[in-house]
Amino acid sequence: MFALTFLNPLLLWAVPLAAVPIVIHLLNRRRFHRVPWAAMEYLLAAMKRNRKRLRMEQWLVLLLRTLAVVMLALLVARPQLSGGSLIGTVTHHVVLLDDTASMQQRSGSLALWDKAKDQVRELANRLASTRGGDLFSLVRTTAPAQPELWAQRIGPELGQRVGALVGELQPSNGTMDLGSTLHDAHVRATAMKEAGHTDYYLIGDVRAVDWISDDDKARPSLVQALAQLDATAEHLTALAVGSRDADNLAITAIRRVDRLATAGVPIELAVDVMNLGLDATPATELAVEMDGKSRVVRPLIALAPGEATTVVVQHTFHGAGDHRVEASFPPVDHYLVDDRRALALPVQARSRVLLVDGEPESGEDEEGGETMFLQVALDPGGEAPSGIEVQVVTESALPEVDLEPFDMVWLCNVPVPNRTMVEKLERFVARGAGLAIFVGAQVDPVRYDDAMWRGGQGLLPLPLGEIDGDPDRREHLVVVDRQHPICGPLGDVIAVLCNATVLVKRYLKIQEPPQNGASVLARIRDSEGSPAIVTRTFGSGGGAVVLFGISADKHWSNWPDTDVNVVFAQQVHRYAARARDLGPVNLTTSGVLRFDLDPGVYKADVAVHAMGGDGDERTVTAVEPKGSASPQPPDDRAPERGNGEPRLLQLTLPMAELRQFGAYEATLQLHAGATETRVFTRSADATESHLVRLQATDFARVYPPEVHDRVTFRDDASGFAASTGEGELWRLLAAAMLAALLLETLLAWRFGRR
Repeated sequence: MFALTFLNPLLLWAVPLAAVPIVIHLLNRRRFHRVPWAAMEYLLAAMKRNRKRLRMEQWLVLLLRTLAVVMLALLVARPQLSGGSLIGTVTHHVVLLDDTASMQQRSGSLALWDKAKDQVRELANRLASTRGGDLFSLVRTTAPAQPELWAQRIGPELGQRVGALVGELQPSNGTMDLGSTLHDAHVRATAMKEAGHTDYYLIGDVRAVDWISDDDKARPSLVQALAQLDATAEHLTALAVGSRDADNLAITAIRRVDRLATAGVPIELAVDVMNLGLDATPATELAVEMDGKSRVVRPLIALAPGEATTVVVQHTFHGAGDHRVEASFPPVDHYLVDDRRALALPVQARSRVLLVDGEPESGEDEEGGETMFLQVALDPGGEAPSGIEVQVVTESALPEVDLEPFDMVWLCNVPVPNRTMVEKLERFVARGAGLAIFVGAQVDPVRYDDAMWRGGQGLLPLPLGEIDGDPDRREHLVVVDRQHPICGPLGDVIAVLCNATVLVKRYLKIQEPPQNGASVLARIRDSEGSPAIVTRTFGSGGGAVVLFGISADKHWSNWPDTDVNVVFAQQVHRYAARARDLGPVNLTTSGVLRFDLDPGVYKADVAVHAMGGDGDERTVTAVEPKGSASPQPPDDRAPERGNGEPRLLQLTLPMAELRQFGAYEATLQLHAGATETRVFTRSADATESHLVRLQATDFARVYPPEVHDRVTFRDDASGFAASTGEGELWRLLAAAMLAALLLETLLAWRFGRR
């Protein structure tokens, strides 16, 4: 099946001009009058003998002139043969429609999503009128494996069908990997053997972030996808809709500054704001709401292009459980999705700390053992609770303690633990918990280094040396890093207190091998002295270790008697205590909410609804994880694990299935009749806030030259060309017209001479 169409059909009115040479010929014949005279008789006789030849010559020249005019008229009308194999080939037109969250930005009175759909309709209408018999496909970039249309034969009804389809589509709020999307479309299109040519059309905002990485390099997956295209038969046209340089002020994150949140204790929250546009933003204000009740407003300064700022607020949550924090500012640009952001914040009732006393209190010991002063510093009581629950055990009882419920462990003058205990502590810290070590007379530096330094692979931040110091010549403890995270905003206060009040009688030297990765916070005597307080992270989970070169009691220094003891103990806890991961309940549109339910306690159906939204709600049923094999239990029994305990059910909810951004609440039904709630949030991916359009010059700069001719960039002002030229006959017509004119000139000259 093939069809002959014209790209400029209105210019076919010029075809009747082919009669002009004939009219001129007829008029020329009427110009002459017959006047017989004697000398012409011989010429007339000769002409009668050659009449047929002369007439054929005249008609041949006239035919060539007429054909030249007809071909000129057809040439400007641009005939096109499509859908067949005689001259043109079947072309597969694959539209990749960008339906990511960034398409919700507005340009003028319309959202970019509406403009993109208009371009799809226009393209479908033009193809229906010019490319009959070709193939048409429509794919959303966030769901390349699920085309809306695939390989539909183009006919007169295509425009109406596509218009009705895109009218029902909504943006997905998700993200895309353009390279993966193009690759999937290429693989699927290559399987269509009927099409000899494939044109890909990307319709969207064509953002630079989708093409170029943060380090100003081409996206590897997109380079690979473009390289797979056959330059002779495949081409990508990217049509950008909307403003070229979209301005955008975005809330990029809400963070918990402290590692954990405890009821009754002030907690710092940070809201990160960034200007992602190319122009400065005006000054405005930022509002932060806690649980939809308490609300604080902070000024938000004007930001230059690319500039970021952080607004810190402090709040005390008086009840344990799940809380929500929401930050927002008034609309200052055309992309409202990132003008508001939410954080689900679990708050603990208490943070549990384990103190291991290596030299417990004895009957003759009036100082209460190694941990007495530290215990008071961590939980001093009074009207301002610390939020810390302290438990003290002896060194001999440590192997029997389950460390999982604790956020931090303090070893105080503990003889070197055995290998099993060291491995237990390493697992504890590697999962994100904290460990602080006070040395003392019972610490053997050599054995400690063998068990816990191990050439820099163990828990110790730095290796230990010999005992040093003179009780009769006390040394000052000097803070050398006031910006250390332990100090926080109290760096100057802690430095003054240490320098002025702490006197050290004895200490363990701490060695400093090169490239050790540790941070020295304080030293003995001066800035060149032996390290006294050292920190280092351990493992990939963000766990932290703090090493003190002095003891926790008063035998080696007056540290426990000074005010710095209480302040510093609290600061160490904020720095090193186990950080509660907020990622599982603070998700982007590509995330999945998962948590386990004990079927003996909870019912399987969980109600989920948006908090303060338009009623986005649904019921999700928790099921047994895949791969668990067990017979179906009777209705009155929960499914059991292999050890006889109920097998946990898993609730799984992809964020792509929800509509709104912000905080959601999951309500769990207990068999006893009560309910529990869990809060989670759904936010747009931060990359969707980068709205600046890709420039063709940037594409040429970062992408390899061999793929440059496989991509064409256009904007919605120019729109799409109806085709890439495949199947057009203008070259053939131009050559034929030129040949006709040359032949006509040659024959006219030849016939005229004869």
